[in-house]
Amino acid sequence: MMFIIIVISLGYLFVILGLVLEGFTYKARPHRASKPSVSNDFSFSIIINYRNEDHNLPALLLSISQLKFDFNRVEFLFINDDSSDSSLSILEKFITDNNDITVQLLERIPVSKSAKKDGITQALEIAKHEHIICTDADVNLPQRWLMAYEKHYQLLPDLHFIAGPVEMTHSNNLLSQLQHSEMVALQMTTIGGFSIRQPFMCNGANMSFTKTAFQEVNGYLGNDHISSGDDIFLLEKLAAEDVLKCSYLKSQDAVVKTFPKSSWKEMIHQRVRWSQKGKSTKSTLNKLVSFQVLMMNLLFILAPFLWFLNWLNNAQFFIVLIIKIVVDVIVIFTGNRFFSNTKWPIYLLPQLVIYPIVVISIALKSLSKPSWKDRQVEL
Repeated sequence: MMFIIIVISLGYLFVILGLVLEGFTYKARPHRASKPSVSNDFSFSIIINYRNEDHNLPALLLSISQLKFDFNRVEFLFINDDSSDSSLSILEKFITDNNDITVQLLERIPVSKSAKKDGITQALEIAKHEHIICTDADVNLPQRWLMAYEKHYQLLPDLHFIAGPVEMTHSNNLLSQLQHSEMVALQMTTIGGFSIRQPFMCNGANMSFTKTAFQEVNGYLGNDHISSGDDIFLLEKLAAEDVLKCSYLKSQDAVVKTFPKSSWKEMIHQRVRWSQKGKSTKSTLNKLVSFQVLMMNLLFILAPFLWFLNWLNNAQFFIVLIIKIVVDVIVIFTGNRFFSNTKWPIYLLPQLVIYPIVVISIALKSLSKPSWKDRQVEL
């Protein structure tokens, strides 16, 4: 038992904390073969898939209209995934009211099991620009978002993939604060992966790639039978092609904000869908991180019962508690140095107790096929 405790605890300490500290100190720098070209202007094609998002589109469209960027160098491609609400009419009104912004409306042509992969692939066929950015319909974009991407491409003009930061909005309640902290942890481990040249995670709500690179790796061919993973599977392909051309955009100006789920059930259901991608990923680091998080949270829950049954002595019990709490506090603290939540200490204690239960609930729920937006998720 002592050996298992040590392996799980030290694994969590070195793997998770190591990645987070790498992410905290990460700065993108040109490698030897890359020459910064700050004089170049970049143009972007923005791809956004949507399905029944009439409650989110107004906020997204408002943020688009407020972007600080030359709209002559950007186009927005919206792909409708069989919406039955008023999303299309909202977009049509936006086009009428903002004729200085280039917007194209497409209807998804189902080809695979993944609506987002179909939408991205279809949009790329008519995209005018080499540099593509993908985001979601349920986000708010910061005003300097495109300027941040352009600056990053100017620093590293040969990049073929950029992962951007995503933050969960938060309010004064435990559920939203917990989701914010979880997203912070995901982002910090994501940055750490890029820092050690082993990128294993990104977020489809904020990522960029070149059309040429997408075509060279045959897009989503080989994983288009899986419903999700439009982000991770593309990253894996492009990192395998040339990991030095994959980078993380660690900039406050690029932070895209998305919204937390309003109920515990919705949150767990969404996380189950996220976790399903891990079963098909080729990344050993991705699987290792997922395993360490699951086992450490399980051990944290079981530790009091094992201690009560005398299966753990006092030293073993406190090793588990101290390592778990210290690592989680450091992760949340360092993450919130970059992101904008100053109220996290108020909700820290209940999060430390409740989140392990959430993790185990997600793991158990993942044993069955989840559904998303009235569709079965294909693995």
